[in-house]
Amino acid sequence: MKVSRLALALAVLNIVVMIASVSVIATVYLPRQNALSQEAPKQLTMAGAIALVGAAIGLLGSTIGAGIALKGVATAGFAAMVESPETKTWMLIMGGLAEGIAVYGLLLAILILGRV
Repeated sequence: MKVSRLALALAVLNIVVMIASVSVIATVYLPRQNALSQEAPKQLTMAGAIALVGAAIGLLGSTIGAGIALKGVATAGFAAMVESPETKTWMLIMGGLAEGIAVYGLLLAILILGRV
């Protein structure tokens, strides 16, 4: 199987963005110590770090899955519209269902981050 340079570059970019987003979430999500309070700031535990990585991987997987599903819906939908134009409504419904996969991944990430 031959992989193009563009696909490889996009995969590397995707990994870099995932790592950067996890690090940004980890630094922003932790509460800052108030200047007037004497209590120590909350530290990120190993379980919290694993939860952040799990949320990022879940969101990444759901968006990749939604992209693959939408590609299939678009190619099959345009082929079906050539034969019968009244299938346009069904193509839009199937596209919305394919995008629902990404929404479920985002919901899962929000639920995981709410537990940290």
